[in-house]
Amino acid sequence: MAKEFSRSVVSQAVALAMVEAVQKGGYLKEAMVASPVLAEAEKELFVKMLARLDERRKKGEAELTADEISSLFTFVYAKAAEAVTNLVNSQPNNFDLLGMLDGKVPIYADDRLTGYFKKINLAADCAQAYLDWHDANAGNEALRSYDPMLPLFEALKWCFRLSCTAAVEKLEADGKVIPGV
Repeated sequence: MAKEFSRSVVSQAVALAMVEAVQKGGYLKEAMVASPVLAEAEKELFVKMLARLDERRKKGEAELTADEISSLFTFVYAKAAEAVTNLVNSQPNNFDLLGMLDGKVPIYADDRLTGYFKKINLAADCAQAYLDWHDANAGNEALRSYDPMLPLFEALKWCFRLSCTAAVEKLEADGKVIPGV
């Protein structure tokens, strides 16, 4: 008998915290975008991020500070804008990891999109929602059985997806046609 796919309760709770933060902030007007190109960009980005954090872990620097966690949210937010801009311009993604943990994240995106992303607080709201969720669940016995990176990367994944959706909505509102969305 084939085992049905199911997401962990922790993954579902983290995803819900991200979606609720974005809904509360009023950042999205439509349903989330689905694009194979953006899904591939997410995968490419997260593989690089995990490799960097694994290098850090091997050096004995496993713990992330709240500032570093917040920086990761800002980082995936900026990279979502970059991925959507690359999609619109039919350019390949060339994700660098500058600013991933220090909050000094460059944003390589359409100028109007960059301006918009600098005005809204989607990344900060997602980071705060994750930190609040994590603090509220710190005593949860089930959570202790997880690698701490799993819920964090679940939250980052949803931040990326929600940020891509906000970017697509902004560019479409500005009259851009987004291929494959």
